[in-house]
This record gives sequence, structure tokens and C-alpha cells, in this order.
Amino acid sequence: MTAHPIAANDGGSPDRREEVLAAAAECFMRRGYEATSMDDVADMLGATKGRVYHHFRSKPELFFEVFRRAISILAREAGVHEAGPGTAAARLRRMARAHVLCMMETQTFQRNLTLGVDLYRFGETSAEHRATLEELMDLRRAYEDAFRRTFAAGKADGSLAAPDPSLAMRTLLGAINWVAVWYSPRHGETRAHREALADGIVDQVLQGYLA
Repeated sequence: MTAHPIAANDGGSPDRREEVLAAAAECFMRRGYEATSMDDVADMLGATKGRVYHHFRSKPELFFEVFRRAISILAREAGVHEAGPGTAAARLRRMARAHVLCMMETQTFQRNLTLGVDLYRFGETSAEHRATLEELMDLRRAYEDAFRRTFAAGKADGSLAAPDPSLAMRTLLGAINWVAVWYSPRHGETRAHREALADGIVDQVLQGYLA
């Protein structure tokens, strides 16, 4: 793997820990969970392996924190709109738009959510790691539930045509999660470009749900 060093930060430990997390997210995204080693993360940082181990004791611990960070970003940026003003359809649009922007702007972290689900379903893990994975899946389900509740609210207020809120939630998230796979930033792209793209995506995927 060709190293792509992330600039070192001479500040406090929290900044250095964030750099390790960012490097790990990119390594896991590029190589997958099984093929990534702590050496790979160190190479990405342009640092020694000891710097990685200073913050994380093992590869599973590092991966779990990447997954937890990805979910926390989504909950902060998208889930918060569930309690906003307007009809359920209006709230759902804001939630979906924020979700799509997260897929684009924190792509390396968000791609790891799928890896985490695969590890949970098919991976061979210790009892301790399995318990952590159960906790992480609960966080993921709690985030998804915000969309399910909003679809149910839209069915109740007449703004959304969603006979089965759970199925609608899974279909919608399946579509907009895929943005993290196909999206690639263009040269000179700005936040305004990403917002316009997010608007177009959301308009497309929500069209079939509007009452």
C-alpha cells in the first residue's frame, strides 16, 4: 500500500487521536477490515505503529471507534431534524438531505458502516468484541428508527404515502447510503455543489413517497 501521510499535529492528544481515526477510516474503506493492519494505519499517518497503539489497543477497538464515529455524525447531522418543524414529509426531506451530505463529506467514515454490518453478521469475533458489535448495531438501529418514526408520522398526517414505515425506511436508506459508494468529489467542488447534488438526489428518491 502506498503511504498517503496525514499531516502530523503537534498539538494536544485529542487532535492526534482524531488523526489516527481519520487514517484508520480511510484504510478500512480502501482495504476492508480483514486486510487492514495497524501497520497500514501507521503508514497512512506517516508515523510509527506505536503512535497508533498509544490511542487504540487493537485493530477491533480502532474499527469500532470508526463505526461509532460514523453513526454519531449521522445522528448529529441528520437525526436531529426528526424533531423539527413542518409536516413529516418536510422533516424527512431535511433528514435525508443531511444524510446524503454526510455520505459525501464524511465518506471514509460512512463506508465503514457496511463493513461493520458484515463483521456483525459474518465475522468470527470474541465474546467481548461481539458485545461491542451488539452495542454498535443498537446505535445503528436507533438511528434508523428515527426515519421509521418519521415515515409513520407522515402516514398519520397524510404527507407521506408509506403503508409500511419499516419497509419505506429500509428502502430509502438503502438508496441514499449508496451515495458513499459512488460519489467522488470533482475538482474545485464547493459546499454549494454538494448541497445542490444532495437536493437532486433527495428529490429523486423521495418522489415515490410523497402523498
